[in-house]
Amino acid sequence: MRNIRWLWLAAGILVLAALACSGGGETTTPETPPTAEVPPTAEVPPTAEVPPTMMPTNTPKPEPTTPSVEGTSIEITNNSGIDVWYVFLSPSEANEWGEDWLVDDVIPDGQTYTIGGIPEGLYDIMAVDEDGEEIEVYWGVELVGEMTWTITGMASLEVVNETDDTVGYLYISPTDSDVWGDDWLGDDVIVPGDSYVVDGISPGDYDIQAQDLDEEFVEALYNVGLHGLDTWTVVGKTYLPDNAVLRFEDAFEDNRNNWGNDAADEDVFFMRPANGEYCILIKSDNFTAWEWYEPFTTDEFAAEVACTAEGAEDATCGLGFGPDGDNLYWFEVSASDQTFALFLLEDDAWQDQLVEWTMSHSIDPIRTNYLRLERVGGVVSLYVNSVLVGEADGTRFPTGRIGIGGSTYEDGNATVCLDNLRVWRLE
Repeated sequence: MRNIRWLWLAAGILVLAALACSGGGETTTPETPPTAEVPPTAEVPPTAEVPPTMMPTNTPKPEPTTPSVEGTSIEITNNSGIDVWYVFLSPSEANEWGEDWLVDDVIPDGQTYTIGGIPEGLYDIMAVDEDGEEIEVYWGVELVGEMTWTITGMASLEVVNETDDTVGYLYISPTDSDVWGDDWLGDDVIVPGDSYVVDGISPGDYDIQAQDLDEEFVEALYNVGLHGLDTWTVVGKTYLPDNAVLRFEDAFEDNRNNWGNDAADEDVFFMRPANGEYCILIKSDNFTAWEWYEPFTTDEFAAEVACTAEGAEDATCGLGFGPDGDNLYWFEVSASDQTFALFLLEDDAWQDQLVEWTMSHSIDPIRTNYLRLERVGGVVSLYVNSVLVGEADGTRFPTGRIGIGGSTYEDGNATVCLDNLRVWRLE
């Protein structure tokens, strides 16, 4: 049983509770825009199916030979740094990859190999390593006569637009960069329901952002490893419900709402807002601290706050809803390992997690994340940076208040800083 302690302040109640689970915390990338307040709510479609990649078994193969070339042929030079064990050819209009054209051969790094006897036509060609991982894909090549392909190991990204917006700009930036860089679409656009393949990406870890024709944020992924062929199905941000009415907003430019007021004990220090942030120093490990937003209780609502956690690798940001300090839905985001979870505190006891720790590339591991919690029709919905990441039953408490804060796990002395708190009542 954890001890729940109360600190009364002019603006509300500070509630402290110990929590023992697993999470993470901190690190710097481009800014993530806040939730767009434009109805109607966009449904999050299921991920589109992508053509399956044949996954052959890792059977030994002899050194390559060069077969006699009959008809159309392609000479493949492997400069990827990885041995090529399989080469799949598929007509570009097909939905599945064809058979392996190397059969019993391998193309070692630095070697050249010729495939012959290919009917003329428009093909996609994929080189695969011993473990069935894509090395590189050669898209839409017209095979006529004698062709050549040098495999360099560059990555490709297929972007599938499942939103209602036309994607007019696409940014692919190294995760450790502070800028988005150049637009990879140029004069091209990706209309709803269409897809687009970007080639020539150096293998590595990237942040990816899609914007509409007005350069407004559509969706972003963070810390994505691009190697060989990857696919991103853009589902887009989820707008607020039509009946959402903004009831409270605080950018913490001052302390007119009496947050924190430098209240402290041996476990936690609630600081007065400064420099446009409200920060909480959690001194102890395995500790959760939050402060209520007091002005009204509600049954159906949406609440959002921007948050960063620093000083302890496993520190998390939190956003909660509940009637009192013994009963609470608690949504946590661990930036360092890009995971989130939903906890339930009921009758002063932490219950089984409603949503287990789950990985999401919508979480920025470097800088600020926007956490959004909604309860509509008895369902609690979880959003990170405007993207729906999880849902759970939300019928435990008929009404409640909004709490903001964070948690520590193995390491203490974590600073959780919050900004741009907004609360909507659904009327």
